[in-house]
Amino acid sequence: MSGFEFFFGFFGLILGLSVVEVITGFGKVLRRREAIRLGWVTPLLALFVLLDVASFWSVSWTRMQDVEPGYLLLLIGMAIAGIYYLASSLVFPDDLDTWPSLDEFYDRHKRWVVGGVWTAKTLSHTALLGVAGGWGAVQTYWTSPFILIVAVWLFPLMLAICFVRNRTANAVMLTLMILFYLFFMGGVAFLN
Repeated sequence: MSGFEFFFGFFGLILGLSVVEVITGFGKVLRRREAIRLGWVTPLLALFVLLDVASFWSVSWTRMQDVEPGYLLLLIGMAIAGIYYLASSLVFPDDLDTWPSLDEFYDRHKRWVVGGVWTAKTLSHTALLGVAGGWGAVQTYWTSPFILIVAVWLFPLMLAICFVRNRTANAVMLTLMILFYLFFMGGVAFLN
């Protein structure tokens, strides 16, 4: 087993738990759907988190194949995956009886979830620059179409969701981010 495979196995385990958190939350809600009001924003948030984790997992696997991970990179990876896990654990409430409306739960926790995803994404892009090495790699990185679209499309929408209180506006922004993952990331994956 290579160092990368060891690192990614550990890293992937934590990311996999993030996916399990969101899917388990969906399951709890579906079992109690007669007793709670689901709304739109929480399912959209859950789908956004799942797509973002999948995207991050895919990009990390592709871009870090040649990196020999050391202790610092392991800590950074653990921090990023840990932030994803914490954000994922806040998409749905643990006790559905306390939150009969998931829209209210969303209003209370969206900053932690979306802010966590934003933080994890920012840390991961910074870490990728750190392992890329050299000014030429930094210039190439920031002029790639993928990174420019992430910086221009996703980051501003994520920050806006953290501060805009209107649920309809939040639903629209979440939908735009989901469409980014489905069409842009899906198109990139299909072409590769």
